[in-house]
Amino acid sequence: MKHLNFALSTAVAGIILSGSALAMPGFTEQAPFSSVEICIGKISKAANYEDAGRVRHEVDSEERRVGGHRIKIDTLVFGADGSELIREYQTVCAVSSKQEAQRFVIREKDI
Repeated sequence: MKHLNFALSTAVAGIILSGSALAMPGFTEQAPFSSVEICIGKISKAANYEDAGRVRHEVDSEERRVGGHRIKIDTLVFGADGSELIREYQTVCAVSSKQEAQRFVIREKDI
């Protein structure tokens, strides 16, 4: 559990968000941080953070036509030294405007 708490706190600290605002006020392409947190929480339950010294999430999001956001996350798991990449995951997560996870697909990439 100690590794999971460390990895999750490191993961949240390492989030990189990209996106831009639409011209209409009140609407943004970029998912709110609370939606990203929902997806990262699901990733932390599914991914293997064993022997991780550092975890980084690279986040990209866009609005869904039915409300909420579609969030793509590349998760990089680095070894104890913090520089060697030991695992990599790609995730697609859809979060509704009511902050409910509608879809979650994660796969480990070959490195």
